[in-house]
Amino acid sequence: MRTPPAARRCGALAVALALLAGTGCAAGLGGPASSRAARDGVIRFTFAPDPIWDYLNDEGIVDEFEEETGIEIETSATWDEFGLFAGGHADIISSASFEVPGLEEQTERETVIIGRYNSERSRILVRADDPAESLADLRGKRIGVFTTVSGTLVWNALVQRMHDLELSSDGDFELVVADIQNLSSLLARGEIDACICYPDLSANELREGSVRALYDGESSAELYAELASPGHDGPMGNVFVGRRDWVEDHPEEVEAFLDLWERGLAEWQAHRDEIIARYPQHFAVSAPEDVAFMQEYVAEHDWVVEDVRFDEQWAAAEAGVFDLLRETGLAEAGSPDPAFRPSEEDPS
Repeated sequence: MRTPPAARRCGALAVALALLAGTGCAAGLGGPASSRAARDGVIRFTFAPDPIWDYLNDEGIVDEFEEETGIEIETSATWDEFGLFAGGHADIISSASFEVPGLEEQTERETVIIGRYNSERSRILVRADDPAESLADLRGKRIGVFTTVSGTLVWNALVQRMHDLELSSDGDFELVVADIQNLSSLLARGEIDACICYPDLSANELREGSVRALYDGESSAELYAELASPGHDGPMGNVFVGRRDWVEDHPEEVEAFLDLWERGLAEWQAHRDEIIARYPQHFAVSAPEDVAFMQEYVAEHDWVVEDVRFDEQWAAAEAGVFDLLRETGLAEAGSPDPAFRPSEEDPS
């Protein structure tokens, strides 16, 4: 779901902006990206292809929302959310929470996190016959990653905290950067010794039993909660991020947007198996047996949150990941946390 991650969206931001200036980004659900300025009663929402958003559109829920609220949503489906945001063509995009400071630096736009969507779900996978019990047993080995930032950054901080090792090529491992969709197959073939992999891009190998997950199958988000913030569901692989000036000037649109996504999360909870079967491409599966496996896997390891809204306590816990990054030298000392816009009431 929602892969590749933000770190791979159409390549580097400079390339994305060059493409945007030329022919524009490929668009999907809502047609071409809007070139108009922000205006009242309109939400310019840029989002990578996503099954819940597809379901909301295909079931007519977005149309119903627009008719009831009088608020129009202009959507662009693209992996280049950063580029459209930088170009001023989006009011709201999604990003990993720990990528928001980089988003601000690269786009030179002040942002605020207004909602949450899913937790960082990557796992450490090894071959099924590997006796390793943790990354401490893989020192010096080849670790496949899809990027040296994004989820790898979080795992690096966790590995430093848990094992006093550095997950980098300059540290204690050999990092092999490869396409995220090929990592688990490279692992199964023995071309790497472990990988930071998404379960929905490893369904075939996990189902066949050729690979297995370390740390009892826990994701980086689950391990972070155990180590630093018990009960927390982050760090988030995707939060909803708005331009600060737009968010402050359009509170009605922001609340309506969050209401729509509360409906989306409720639809996911009620129709999760149907959505996976209906949009298997979003989960990198196609064969019926892989679809069934993914349905069972997500039922046990759902990374989609129950509420899009959050309170101040949750925001403080999510900001704690930046303390961990600073403590481990993966973020500059004194670097700011992202800005959050908590709801007035606890969503739980």
